[in-house]
Amino acid sequence: MRKPAVCPFCKGSIKIDYKDVSMLSRYISNQGKIISRRRSRACAKHQRELAQAIKRARYLAMLPYAPTHIWKTGGVGLSRSTA
Repeated sequence: MRKPAVCPFCKGSIKIDYKDVSMLSRYISNQGKIISRRRSRACAKHQRELAQAIKRARYLAMLPYAPTHIWKTGGVGLSRSTA
């Protein structure tokens, strides 16, 4: 039997704040997506708060919308060659 997953925010009574960028960046994947509840082990209430805080931080330019490797390489199919 597996032990039930315990929400790290409930367990440690951690407050989710959009200004805490270092904490929020742990819940963003390499592709820039918000990590699912299963991987973050957050309860439904805290997953909603986490998603809202990440979206708010992105809007205020504290977190990137796109991952950094797209900024460096220009992404796929974005290069234009003059023929």
